[in-house]
Amino acid sequence: MRRMVATVLVLLLFAANVIVWPGERAYACSCVESSVKEKLKTNAAVFTGKVVEIGGGSIFSSERYKKYTLDVDTAWKGVDAKKMTILINDLGEESCGTTLVKERSYLIFANQDDKDGKLYSSLCSGNLQIEQAGEAINMLGKGTPASSDDFRDGSGYRDPWMIFLYGGGAVVILTLAGGWLWRRKQRRA
Repeated sequence: MRRMVATVLVLLLFAANVIVWPGERAYACSCVESSVKEKLKTNAAVFTGKVVEIGGGSIFSSERYKKYTLDVDTAWKGVDAKKMTILINDLGEESCGTTLVKERSYLIFANQDDKDGKLYSSLCSGNLQIEQAGEAINMLGKGTPASSDDFRDGSGYRDPWMIFLYGGGAVVILTLAGGWLWRRKQRRA
């Protein structure tokens, strides 16, 4: 009985300590400020574009990123398609997340992941709505206007698994066709 009372008292003292001295306030997201020229140097892709499609992620999803497809207007760096897809942290500003609005135009700064080759952006990337990006665009200098003729039609990144899947599918189809032709030739002989 004494042991149980002692355990309850220790737990109550611990709980009272946490309530009375909760500790310092924690801020989960803190961004390092950098100039537009530094962002141009350090990011893999810099462009302006209009959000034409939003996919992935929802309140009930465990996905951390939401996929945004933008129709590129002007490119400064790293753009290889008229439509570029970027992934943005969708967990809220406290986790450096941000959201883009469909049919709105933005100045985008995105980094490319070494492992999957996809473009990622966040609150700390410094993306701006086009109406607020005038000074930044002037600092970037003259970009390259994007037209459908200039780029391949793609998602902005190449998924290595899709290349593997298509290549493997082609090998299987060719093998089956070759086997069918060989068997047909054997039956006639």
